[in-house]
Amino acid sequence: MDRAFSVAQVNRYIKRLLEEDALLCELQIEGELSNFKRHSSGHLYFTLKDAYASINCVMFASYTSGLSFEPESGNKVVITGHVSLYEKTGQYQLYAIHMKPVGEGDLAAAFIRLRDTLEAEGLFDPKHKKAIPDWVNCVALITSPTGAAVQDMIKVIRSRNPSVKIVVVPTLVQGIQAAPDIVKAIQMVNTWQKDGHANADVIIVGRGGGSIEDLWAFNEEIVARAIAKSQIPIISAVGHETDFTIADFAADLRVPTPSAAAVAAVADISEQYLRASILRQRVDRAINQACTLAHTRLRVLSDRPCLNRPMDGIAMRQLHIQQLVKSINHSINTQLKQYKSSLDNNTQLLEKVSPYALWKRGYTAISASDGVAVRSIKQLQPGQSITLNMQDGEAVAQILNISPNLKDEIKGDTPI
Repeated sequence: MDRAFSVAQVNRYIKRLLEEDALLCELQIEGELSNFKRHSSGHLYFTLKDAYASINCVMFASYTSGLSFEPESGNKVVITGHVSLYEKTGQYQLYAIHMKPVGEGDLAAAFIRLRDTLEAEGLFDPKHKKAIPDWVNCVALITSPTGAAVQDMIKVIRSRNPSVKIVVVPTLVQGIQAAPDIVKAIQMVNTWQKDGHANADVIIVGRGGGSIEDLWAFNEEIVARAIAKSQIPIISAVGHETDFTIADFAADLRVPTPSAAAVAAVADISEQYLRASILRQRVDRAINQACTLAHTRLRVLSDRPCLNRPMDGIAMRQLHIQQLVKSINHSINTQLKQYKSSLDNNTQLLEKVSPYALWKRGYTAISASDGVAVRSIKQLQPGQSITLNMQDGEAVAQILNISPNLKDEIKGDTPI
């Protein structure tokens, strides 16, 4: 072979082979992060290794915004990406486009299933939420006694109102026993009043940030049900602002951080003093304005004629009453005339169509012995008794003979 290839050509060829490979163009690799570095540009550079091998990796800044956690050396992760060659050095590496902690997918699926189940059950319904008191005397902190979160909450509460009693209820916040420990703490705080202890006005359940595995105790069903069942309002403060747990949905109030929970639970006494001072000034101003307005109204009323000459008003009202009586009487008489005219018209109409008017003209009403009106000779038979009703009385007669009307016979089937 006479032709010699350049290094760049060889690297470019190998790069094309790697990028066109059906397996290497899109694959998932599980391993442990090592030599993790975040460049000022936002790109992530690291090594992915297992017990037998390692591979250099890079995740460009355009993909890092989709990360659900803060990666660091030692994390076990699953990376989705493709293998290619960096032509400048001739080294192949993994170009990552997505990264998640090992097991996060299963935990996320379990989270969604439980959330949907409890939501369908109505456990998260806003109508069940209890209001956080505007003023509290005692706050129960259910959290780890050694974490930074409890110190942050105590510091914030003390700065806002030093007179508020703080009771730290030590609990596990991570691991297998954490969920039962949290449930036990919630139940215990709810029984303080029964045992004669100081009753907490509000409960804060929380901890600092961490991975989904670290926060999983707050995604357990027993914790969610204990929070929902609590008679004392509960504020959930788990993790950072971007972290959401089942406890957040079940709680009466969800806040992004433990410090924010302390702010939500305890009113700032200095703000209350300022507010009270402002309210007092408003009350004083309102009283002064009301007094001034009352004096002005009294002066205006005292100058009215009705107070200086009260009989003038009475005389005017008497005159008004007389006019009203006259108007009412006129209206009544007009209505009566209209009703009488209508009654006369209706009476004349009834007299025209009444049986008595027909009797006066010589007509007679005939009825059979059973009282049925006779309207046709077809209802009669020779020898039958009938009653004749006339204007001045009635008479009983007997049918001797029946003669049909000649025009009726002509209309029938008998030939002429």
